[in-house]
Amino acid sequence: MMKSSRHDDATTSALTRRTLVKAGLAAALMPGLAKAATTRKAPASPSAPADVLVLGAGLSGLNAGLLLEEQGFRVTVLEGRSRVGGRVYSLTDIPGQPDAGGAVIAPGYARLLDRAGQFGVPLRPLASPVDKNGPMAIHVSGQTIPAAQWAGSPLNPFPQGPLRAVPPYAVGMAALRTSPPVLQSVGDWREPAFADRDISIADYLTAKGWTPEQLRLAFAVNPGYGNSATDLSVLMMWHLQENMRIMAADGSPVVQAVGGNARIPQAMAAALKTEVRFNQQVVGVRSDAAGVEAVTAEGQVHRARWLLCTLPASTARLVRFDPALPLLQQTAIDEITYNRTFQVFFEVAEPFWETDGLPASMWTDTSAGRLMPLGALAGGPALLLAYVNGFAADLLSRMPPEQAVARVQESITRIRPAAAGKLRVLHHVNWQDDPFAGGAYTCWRPGQIRAGFASAFDAPVGRIVFAGEHTARLARGMEGAMESGERAALQLMELI
Repeated sequence: MMKSSRHDDATTSALTRRTLVKAGLAAALMPGLAKAATTRKAPASPSAPADVLVLGAGLSGLNAGLLLEEQGFRVTVLEGRSRVGGRVYSLTDIPGQPDAGGAVIAPGYARLLDRAGQFGVPLRPLASPVDKNGPMAIHVSGQTIPAAQWAGSPLNPFPQGPLRAVPPYAVGMAALRTSPPVLQSVGDWREPAFADRDISIADYLTAKGWTPEQLRLAFAVNPGYGNSATDLSVLMMWHLQENMRIMAADGSPVVQAVGGNARIPQAMAAALKTEVRFNQQVVGVRSDAAGVEAVTAEGQVHRARWLLCTLPASTARLVRFDPALPLLQQTAIDEITYNRTFQVFFEVAEPFWETDGLPASMWTDTSAGRLMPLGALAGGPALLLAYVNGFAADLLSRMPPEQAVARVQESITRIRPAAAGKLRVLHHVNWQDDPFAGGAYTCWRPGQIRAGFASAFDAPVGRIVFAGEHTARLARGMEGAMESGERAALQLMELI
């Protein structure tokens, strides 16, 4: 039966590990680091209220909780779901335990790698099988085109030149790459000197002669970020490129945790001195000079001296803050957007690509999204993932789940008739329909960085400190979440 997800389903050295220096990402996250790392607090008595109430048991909340506990502070972590990990989500009931969120651990994910090593979570290189039928094929406008033939295809809208041979799923990033890079440091994207670059990709590339069809194909057909060239900031993409360069700088392979990357936050949660409290959907936060209270949908009240909110902006906007947050922070929470992602995992009865002679992987302009085999190709992978982004994912999200999954499967068999009868649906994940996520990862719209949304959560608001991937200064993805939790923990150490 198909399963779906919305998603219910220590010492001072801890602050000076290699995670603070590797890849140059953690230098001086905040000026008070040295002071906070050397200021200890005597452990509170078991009956005392928590020093910090953490909303969210994702990577940022767990990392902050561990760092605070390592310095002797009492922490209570509340999680709305019945599991830890947030958007790091492994499908442990499927062969191979594939990751539906937080799938890749890059070499520069130093904080995450450090926690995995600290808690004994085994890692393995992410399999990169070689397909004898060639690299990822391209399917557009009803035609399937081998990658080697894309440059000569009449469906290719790009003129002769360097971009002509770049496949549609990579041509956008290639077009935005400049030499030398616009950003000289991974943190430059938030500097006022670069604010005037916070414009849409459409404006930037149209000025360079791009046509509407080129923009559509590169940025509005199953895009990796955003929905189209008009809703994505060039400045954000330059930051992403610089971050990706640093993350892969030492040339080590990307890895994944044995049994799924969710094993890492699970191990982090198990190391906390106080168990995570599950199914605690916070709907209200009250604070005054004496402390803070978090109220759940069931009316439970949790109290502490300070509160750390690690909820994605898409979830934080469902929380009522009393007193109300300042205009900048509330506007940022209301308007920050997240990537649309709809995934369907299939069991493959037999390798149909050996029949049709096409690569197992394929990028399409249909509801099938990107087709990616999971596992070794020798003898055929056990799983096939249909990974759908952007407007196509929005369309699927508006359908009843069974109808949406059926559309994805029908799209696959229409494109590749050899797949008919060879696929069995195992699970689907709709991130934007998840009440605790509202999407997969932050996508900055034009003008939002310039408006201060990216830096809106750098400082505490009263007794509330913010963290989460959307508040990270330097890194992206899982490492960004870890970075933000570290920064928030250091802030709280100075405040308490």
